Amino acid sequence: MYREGCSSGKSILKTNTRFIASLKGSRVVDSGGQGLVVIYEGFLAALKGEELPEHNIDDTMDLEDLVHAEHHKQAQDFMETDDIQYGYCTEFMVRFEEDKLKEHPYDETKFREELSQHGDSLLVVSDDEIVKVHIHAEYPGGDVFNLGQRFGSFINLKVENMREQHSKITEKNNLKPKQKQDFAIVTVAMGDGLNELLKSLGATIVIQGGQTMNPSTKDIANAVEKANAEKVIILPNNKNIVMAAEQAAEIVDAEVEVVPTKTIPQGMSALLVFNPDTTLEENKQQMVAASKDVKTGQITYAVRDTQIDGMTIENGHFMGGLADGKIVATNPNQMEVIKQLLSEIVDEEEDEIITILSGEDASSDEEEEMVRFLEEKYEDIEIEVHKGNQPIYSYIFSIE
Repeated sequence: MYREGCSSGKSILKTNTRFIASLKGSRVVDSGGQGLVVIYEGFLAALKGEELPEHNIDDTMDLEDLVHAEHHKQAQDFMETDDIQYGYCTEFMVRFEEDKLKEHPYDETKFREELSQHGDSLLVVSDDEIVKVHIHAEYPGGDVFNLGQRFGSFINLKVENMREQHSKITEKNNLKPKQKQDFAIVTVAMGDGLNELLKSLGATIVIQGGQTMNPSTKDIANAVEKANAEKVIILPNNKNIVMAAEQAAEIVDAEVEVVPTKTIPQGMSALLVFNPDTTLEENKQQMVAASKDVKTGQITYAVRDTQIDGMTIENGHFMGGLADGKIVATNPNQMEVIKQLLSEIVDEEEDEIITILSGEDASSDEEEEMVRFLEEKYEDIEIEVHKGNQPIYSYIFSIE
């Protein structure tokens, strides 16, 4: 069974649980949907002849209050100041004047379309006497106010610099000491796809690094400190990083255990068995055991002629290797190497899942051919494909 970009049952459960928890913690609400429910409740009550249901809304709130109530709430938590495209929260009211309306007849739809060219978060409300506008704009003076003034005279104007507000709020929040969490997991990977995948499996921080770009002891120690946890587990995911991880564990102000994973698949397998309700030592034992239960295959290419394990490898040829570095196949044709490698390490009787992590140089045509080969050769084994976007290794295989 082939599933692209899908995780195993354990992975799905962990990911969904964390996602729901994060939404709950952030108090995320679909305000449009909730507002529609309130309207329908009113319809139903009127049809039944019942009193309207009460909702927790302040009767003193006017349009301005409603605009600001949730629209700006905690927005600073989800963006950087430089990400604000339209920097000025702009509001004004215009009282219509007949002489101006003769020259510029008021059409709310057209007016809204004109304003929308100059910002976002647009709200236009009007009656026979006035029009009120809320918009986030970058140039409220010439671009926005002039459009409104065509129809009459301003009753009031208000412009707030949202970048300045955001900077002050985030600066204030950053001064507050953050409470340490109980557990955190720091791991290492190279490639935005692997980064996202490892975080979805429970990693707190993913350090960018790996083969040919090993993070230093200081890099790992800084990541542990940033994780801000009482207990931290480090997954190096590369044999060359294990020592640096162990050195970092000795110099940080936290309880740290290193699970000496040597490949990304070993790190993934370890993450899946992490249990926040048990001790640090018990977690290490379980994660070490899990990392040993997975087999790793990797496809890369030679940068020079060489001899390894009695095998002649030519510059530019592809190589298929195992977690311990042993080369089991080489060929100028990458697909031939893939087939030889998988035939070498997959046990049809014992293995249940083959996970393919495709690198930044992976070809979609090769992926399709590879999946067809696996489906035909191993009918009862589940196949998953993830976009890892890792360099150096065009494909990494996890076999469990």
